[in-house]
Amino acid sequence: MEDYEYETLHRFEQNYWWFRALRATIETVLRRHGVGPGARVLDAGCGTGATAAFLSQKLGLKTYGVDISPSASKYWKGNGLHRACIGTVNSIPFRDGSFDAVIAVDVLECDGVDEQGTYAEMRRVLRRGGLLLLIVPAYKWLMSPEHHKAVHASRRYTRPGLSNLLKTNSMETILMSHLFMSVFPAIAAYRLMRKTRGMRGNGHPHSELKPLPGIINRLLFKSIHWERHLLGAMNLPVGSSILAIARKKER
Repeated sequence: MEDYEYETLHRFEQNYWWFRALRATIETVLRRHGVGPGARVLDAGCGTGATAAFLSQKLGLKTYGVDISPSASKYWKGNGLHRACIGTVNSIPFRDGSFDAVIAVDVLECDGVDEQGTYAEMRRVLRRGGLLLLIVPAYKWLMSPEHHKAVHASRRYTRPGLSNLLKTNSMETILMSHLFMSVFPAIAAYRLMRKTRGMRGNGHPHSELKPLPGIINRLLFKSIHWERHLLGAMNLPVGSSILAIARKKER
């Protein structure tokens, strides 16, 4: 991610509908799968630390973070993340079996990430029986040149493609679902429009995070808030992101 985008992320991530819905979904999934007070959880590619701090407050977790960017690390303390280090997800600086759960949100698609290597590292630091929660962007055709250049991302996924990546004898995939189904038509239309317009002329790419009127922000959040309660009962067939949950086998 471009360094200046971390300041943008910090300004938006507390109240912006997408981040609120994402955190609520992660909280619901962790609760449902028994990740509760005192559990050691790693946010791999933690960014500014807001998600890890939120989960610590809501669930009483011992959250840890790792991120490659010094620009992200300056926000950790203010966001309430106190156990974090600068490092790469390609070689996670923690011992084998250190965590009860590992989460990675919008990490695998990043330019500098080795998908297989990072997945192997996340498996390594999970204890046996531990939970892995991955969220990745869906559909390559949703890429928009400026946004993805700003956040240094070059991959998007399908459910079959992500399933193939996660296949290994040591892990069992227990859920694979799209997210943000309710707003998917609007997101797709917006992305396709942006794609036709291309990048701005000044050569400095910017993400798509822009201020929204309060009522629009609230309506967008409410329109997808219910989706998290469906996870487990059904897998959402379409959406702009994909959620995968896998458990490390006991043997």
